[in-house]
Amino acid sequence: MRKVKANLEIPEDAYLALSVSGYTKKRISSEAKSLLAAHLFERGVLSLGKAAELAELKLGAFIHFLDELEIPVIDYDDDELNAEFKIAKKLNEA
Repeated sequence: MRKVKANLEIPEDAYLALSVSGYTKKRISSEAKSLLAAHLFERGVLSLGKAAELAELKLGAFIHFLDELEIPVIDYDDDELNAEFKIAKKLNEA
């Protein structure tokens, strides 16, 4: 998979504060990608799979990450949920 490089610039004082807390440049980059991926998934910009790819996490690990952020993986409204239950009931009866 080819990658495109994007730079994240942060104020030096912020970086120094983060580094005192144990954050390396690699950790900052990793967490920034994961949080961006979660945000874009939540807004519907990226699919679950593409967001996991952006975060560089396996799908299961990304779903767990979303759960920690209390971002639902499946977000049906009442009508959609009822339609799914009807389909499941019909499949169960067959």
